[in-house]
Order: sequence, then C-alpha cells, then structure tokens
Amino acid sequence: MQDQNIRTSSLWIAGSAGALAAADLVFPALHPSLLPATAAVAFVASLLFMRVLFSRFYRQGIDQANRDMRGDAPWPGKPIKFSDPVWGLFGVRTGDRNLCRVRAVLLLGGMPLVIAQHWVGMAVVELWWAGMFVALILSVMFTAIVSNQQNR
Repeated sequence: MQDQNIRTSSLWIAGSAGALAAADLVFPALHPSLLPATAAVAFVASLLFMRVLFSRFYRQGIDQANRDMRGDAPWPGKPIKFSDPVWGLFGVRTGDRNLCRVRAVLLLGGMPLVIAQHWVGMAVVELWWAGMFVALILSVMFTAIVSNQQNR
C-alpha cells in the first residue's frame, strides 16, 4: 500500500499532539515542551502536504474522489453531512477506524479550545490544530488511495 509506514507514523504523531495538548491542561509543567512539539508536528504536516501536492498518484486519487463526490452536479455541489456513511466524519472513504477516531477527537475538540484559548493558552491551541492538520492530510491521502483502487 502507498506510504503505509509514513501514514502510520503520522497518525501516531497526530494523536500524540492531541494527547500532549490535553495533558498540558492538567500538567502545566509540560508547557515548555509545546513549542518544540508544535514545530515538529507542523514539519510533519508540511512534509505530508508536499507529498500529496507533488505526487501524481495522490492528485489522481483526489480528482477521482472529487468526481465521485460531486457526480454531475455543478460546483459547489450538495453539502455533505457529518453523518454521511461514505464521505462523513466516520465515512468509509475518509479513513480507517483509527484515523476516523483521531480526526473526530481533534476536529470536535478544536472549537472548544479556540473558544477557551484565553484560559488554556495559544500554545495548546496551536499544537492541537497542527495535529488536526496532520489528521486531515492523512484523510485526504486515504481518500486518494481508496479512489485510485476503485478506479482500477
């Protein structure tokens, strides 16, 4: 499978980013480690983004997924609900079970952190969102892989 080791490692990094951000809320002694952790997670996110951007395999899969989602509807098409069994938050085309769980926790926990950023600190929010960006890129990669496999 395409980039399996990279994707598995990146999923662990995204989950660890969320766990470290949540742990900092309970253990303030972890606060000095947030900035280096955010830099590392952002670096991983950048590498994944560049991998998707410059890979013909992923671009073709994204184009195919776009056609599958839109069908013949004109842009922007119909909105997709979180509960959609194929394209929603836990959809079969958006990630495996572990990726869906990590992405859901990071996505749904992001907004309360933004609202509470004055109390929790911006460093926690930045680390959380960097981890969520990694999870979202992993979802795009998974969707591209599934679309390419179904297109064959």
